[in-house]
Amino acid sequence: MKWKNIDIGAGCYYITGTCSEWLPLLDIPDVRRRVCDDIQVAMQACGGSLVAFVIMPTHLHLLVSLPGEGLLHRFNKTWRGRSGRHIPRILAELGHTAELSRLAAHANGGCQHAAWKEQARALAIFEEAKLVEKMNYIHANPVRRGLVADAIEWPFSSLRFHERGEGVCLPLAPVEA
Repeated sequence: MKWKNIDIGAGCYYITGTCSEWLPLLDIPDVRRRVCDDIQVAMQACGGSLVAFVIMPTHLHLLVSLPGEGLLHRFNKTWRGRSGRHIPRILAELGHTAELSRLAAHANGGCQHAAWKEQARALAIFEEAKLVEKMNYIHANPVRRGLVADAIEWPFSSLRFHERGEGVCLPLAPVEA
């Protein structure tokens, strides 16, 4: 059965995006920076705000607040579409031919490379307890994957913003209870 994202209108969404074949494309600094830029463009286009995030080597999790109906699809289409076009260009510039050929194997329609696996998965968050649960899950992800001993050490996460007020690689909105 194909996953179906349900847009509840204004609200908070937990979104997961996975690189094709779980390739560690987000470990490449130029790719990671470009994906962050594309997420920011999508946020601005939708008038939304980013509440929490983690960027792992093979996937990312976002907790976004969107102000109206129809914006979930637009947000996902914008960041995935833009980054899906940018990632192969960056890989080509950096000489990552093996990764490019693996992305080409998943291409369909009019594209030559599929940087992202399937569609982004989004879950609507209805309760504050679920919001806190998802934030904790997002921030603990690097520890669960064995990338760091303490989640605060992972530089590509919103935890430092929420715990210490430090700037991170994406602009965030404070969580309002």
